[in-house]
Amino acid sequence: MSEFRLYDVSDGYINYLRQFDKRVYSNKEDGRVHGRKYLGVVFEINGYKYFVPMSSPKKSDYIYDKGDKLIRKNVTPIFRMTALNDNKKIELKGTLRFSNMIPVKETVLIDYDVVNEKDEDYKILVLKEIDFIRKNISKIKKNAKLIYNQKAKNLNIGYLESTLDFKMLEEKSKEYTAN
Repeated sequence: MSEFRLYDVSDGYINYLRQFDKRVYSNKEDGRVHGRKYLGVVFEINGYKYFVPMSSPKKSDYIYDKGDKLIRKNVTPIFRMTALNDNKKIELKGTLRFSNMIPVKETVLIDYDVVNEKDEDYKILVLKEIDFIRKNISKIKKNAKLIYNQKAKNLNIGYLESTLDFKMLEEKSKEYTAN
């Protein structure tokens, strides 16, 4: 498994984890746009493989200043992926959601092969996201470990209230068997 690849997670595993925490991102089985649930990157944290989900940009990822639409700065639970557009301006492509990362076994991961993506616009977007991740891999890993450790220490930080219970999900992950 390469840390620079994107992965999907099996429907069965996501549905299993959602039984214990509804904040686990839904795989949206009924509303898939690109034949995949959601994509993410995988890192090892505290002896577990963790899937960090990617998300499309939201209105909350921007601020408006004197009529200008600006991309918000990164915060511990959200890392914003950017790239230059055709006009050489920075554009938000997506986000990595550390507060929603989940422990995974290799058996529930589905390798995403961008080369076989049929939607050319989506393929270009994903390639830009992969490029961003490669260029920022050490910062991304550091952020994932930071939020994991903060949650494990039960620190009194506002965003940790909406962060998944990583330790509980690790225990549930150990109990998971595919049907």
